[in-house]
Amino acid sequence: MTSVTKYITITLSAALFLMAGSHAAAQTNELKKEVQVVRPYEPSISDANKINLQPKIVDTIKASPNFTYSIVQRPIETYFTPTPLSAARMVSEPLPDLRMSYMRVGLGNTALPYAEAYLSSNRNKDYLYGAWVKFFNTNPKLELTNNLKVKAPASNIDILAFGKRMLNQKILLGDIGFTQNNRTYYGYFFENPTLTPSNDKQSINRFAANLEFKTTNKDSASVNYHAQTNFYHLTDRYNLQETMITGLFNLNKFFGQEQFGGEIAFTHYGRSNQSGTKNNALLQIKPWAHFFGDQWHAYAGLNIIYDANGNVNNTYFFPRAYLSYDIVSHYIIPYVEIDGYVQENSYSQFLKQNPWLASNFDSWNSVYKLIVGGGVKGKFSPTISYHVNANYSIIDSLGLMVNTSIDNNNPLFNRFSILYENTERTTVKGEIAFEPSKSLQVKLNGAFYQYKTQRISHPWHLPDYEISGFIHYTFRNKLKLNAEVFAIGKRWAKDPNGSPIVLKEYMDINLGAEYIYNKRMSIFVCANNITGAKYQLWYLYPTQRFNVLAGVSYKF
Repeated sequence: MTSVTKYITITLSAALFLMAGSHAAAQTNELKKEVQVVRPYEPSISDANKINLQPKIVDTIKASPNFTYSIVQRPIETYFTPTPLSAARMVSEPLPDLRMSYMRVGLGNTALPYAEAYLSSNRNKDYLYGAWVKFFNTNPKLELTNNLKVKAPASNIDILAFGKRMLNQKILLGDIGFTQNNRTYYGYFFENPTLTPSNDKQSINRFAANLEFKTTNKDSASVNYHAQTNFYHLTDRYNLQETMITGLFNLNKFFGQEQFGGEIAFTHYGRSNQSGTKNNALLQIKPWAHFFGDQWHAYAGLNIIYDANGNVNNTYFFPRAYLSYDIVSHYIIPYVEIDGYVQENSYSQFLKQNPWLASNFDSWNSVYKLIVGGGVKGKFSPTISYHVNANYSIIDSLGLMVNTSIDNNNPLFNRFSILYENTERTTVKGEIAFEPSKSLQVKLNGAFYQYKTQRISHPWHLPDYEISGFIHYTFRNKLKLNAEVFAIGKRWAKDPNGSPIVLKEYMDINLGAEYIYNKRMSIFVCANNITGAKYQLWYLYPTQRFNVLAGVSYKF
């Protein structure tokens, strides 16, 4: 009702206002009595919010249930029978292609030609056989110290046939081969102007055969043994001959954690040259024992040698011992050792070391009376290993090479003879290898020597240090790269007047690359002495400077 009253009041007020206005306007115009209604009245009621709260009764007393229970342990039997599964059938992986046979041919600025072939049987678990042939010929012009160039032709021929038979935990293997090394005596003492250079040549021929039989039992309760025999016959162009035959047998067996064994060997040399005939026989007996612990390893043995050289007979007893302890799980392994042996100085060994030896030299064995030393080996990481060693040796009859002349009327001094000297030697050497992957291998070796001689002033032609390094890298199985570095320290030689002369140190760097065109064919190149270093390997005998060889290799 209040709202209606307010509405009527407002309406009457508005009507009076309009009537007043109309009365004022009536002075000029006639009053209009029509009323217009726009729309009917619409009443409205605003929304109301209702409070909706439910009453709650707070229970202040909480009752905790209290009851007891027990479990009746009664097994439940099941009668499920699983269906047996058939064995899985494994598909064998394909074996990798083992193309071990190959051929290589090449040419170089001084090599005409180079050829090599290797033939091998296919994969077989019972046997392996094959052959290897290599021919290398070079004809360089070498510059002597007086700047005179001389021809120095040389060639090598190698032929080898081999076989291996795998039996039940036994292996029988053998080989037969022939080698020929041809050289020229191109060096001479040029300071004497009356001398006439010589074109004398040397040809060293060696026929060899080897037979070996050994067991490969992995069971520690079994006895392993090894039998071997070797033979060779050596001749040269100047009536030098040497025939060697040796037989060897050793066996070993584990008794708990210890291993015991021994070796017996007999070697006979038949020698003849321009100075006459002399034989040499050696009998060696070597009992030994190995002891192992969790972190240590010990070795003890005795080396008994009977040496009958010509009319001189000697018997030697050398103790042999070794002890190492693994301090840090193969990372640091210090060790000490003591040893002694007789080094067999054969014609074959001396001529392999220096092919310009005179054919009338005598041969005596070197006796290493005592070798005592120690070192540390191990690894810095799984990819880096190292080895450091220092030792002291007492050596009787160490073979040293000095220049000699075979013609008093034309003393060229381009041959070498053997001088035997009692020597004390101190050696410090080290090795480090880095192999982060199969595609990269790096190795560095170094050895430093100090000699103390009894009757001569210097150890002729022996360096005071030797350092070598090797790097091999394979890039995506398509490109193989390698580098070799050799550094040889200062050496002393004896000139024709009997005075010491220094042969300076030198470094020789060689590089090689091989591009693998496909699985069968590759192209290779070798660059030797890339710095063109000029040095003498032996006094009056300079070596070849920069030379390169390139060729093709094919596998089949």
